[in-house]
Amino acid sequence: MKTHYDVLIAGGGPAGLSAAYTAASAGLQVALFERSKEIGYPIHTSGGSWIHELRALGVPDRYMHPIRTGRFIAPAAEAEFSYEEPPSCILDVRGLYQYLAVLAAQAGAAIFPGCQVEAALCTNGRPQGLRVRARGDFFAPLLIDASGIAGVIAKQLGLRGEFARYGVGAEADVVAPQWPQDTIAFLFGSVAVPAGYGWIFPHGENRVRVGIGVIRPDGSCEPRSALMNLLTTAHARFNCEARGIIELHSGSIPSVAPMARASSHGVLVVGDAAALISTLLGEGIRFAIALGRWAGEVAAQAHHAGRFDADFLVRYDKGWRTRYGRMFSWAQKINRRIATYDDRQWNEKIKMLSELPARAIPPLLQGEWANRALLNAVWRRRKTLGHTLLKSVASWS
Repeated sequence: MKTHYDVLIAGGGPAGLSAAYTAASAGLQVALFERSKEIGYPIHTSGGSWIHELRALGVPDRYMHPIRTGRFIAPAAEAEFSYEEPPSCILDVRGLYQYLAVLAAQAGAAIFPGCQVEAALCTNGRPQGLRVRARGDFFAPLLIDASGIAGVIAKQLGLRGEFARYGVGAEADVVAPQWPQDTIAFLFGSVAVPAGYGWIFPHGENRVRVGIGVIRPDGSCEPRSALMNLLTTAHARFNCEARGIIELHSGSIPSVAPMARASSHGVLVVGDAAALISTLLGEGIRFAIALGRWAGEVAAQAHHAGRFDADFLVRYDKGWRTRYGRMFSWAQKINRRIATYDDRQWNEKIKMLSELPARAIPPLLQGEWANRALLNAVWRRRKTLGHTLLKSVASWS
């Protein structure tokens, strides 16, 4: 069995698969190890994302369930926005991940499901390979940690510790024929759970993902219990009757700022392992694909130059910070603030949100706070929205 490669990747989520695709497309010998026996399963994400951004990444429409209406529901306030052209979607998570795996495999990457990375192999403190359970040792001059929130390699090498703050979620994929298949809902305050939020995400064939997410240690509520309570009350409160549970999902995501540095000698850290997500609503897939590909590009550049030192690989950090650094930073600040909101504050903020035109909502949620439509909408409504929001948006831009 082949044991020596140019790049070894721990983790077969969208970040790892995208890195494998780009690196292999550049002619590198790539091996990717995924602990689950199937790429894309079990599901650990609700799959909400943005159609335009995904298309720009080359994701086929067949993996996107289009959404035309978004509802934001607090205990005593609601905002609803509708669009002729759907801006957002709920992804076929398993289908998308396996599509990314096919791209990587067709490019020449070797993919090993059911293989758990146990540790990085080091010589004189520098990584040289990976030890894989039941498979043995593999060697390469460059490792990519795409192992999710666990950050197996990054933690072992002292690049990061356990995340001090993180979100835990529980989700049920249910049959709910009464819920409109082009409408999502976000639930806030006591409608969902303190220090967290809930969601109702349709994804086709009368199926809906209903979930609860809680920020630790801000909130102590157990997501699974809160989810069961939400499913019990969803029919009466939202006309979303769950007539049967098809799947149960759970997962964790970072709720901290990205790693100060996501590269070191012979190592790149991608996706959730480096907290490279927008914590505003816990969105990570589009960033994982984009920055996974960037990691693969840097891997190819490193091999071309014959350099795997930290000074060379820091270009990876410079790249993601230039593209998304400010967005990630502001999303984290907002996340920390809204996690403290009580029902009164949520009612106030959702009422304020309802004052905005529909065209301003996608850039607001995407983190594109310098978007002209958003800035113009806030400025025109400055008297009703108040100076606090105006100053906030101005500072984001």
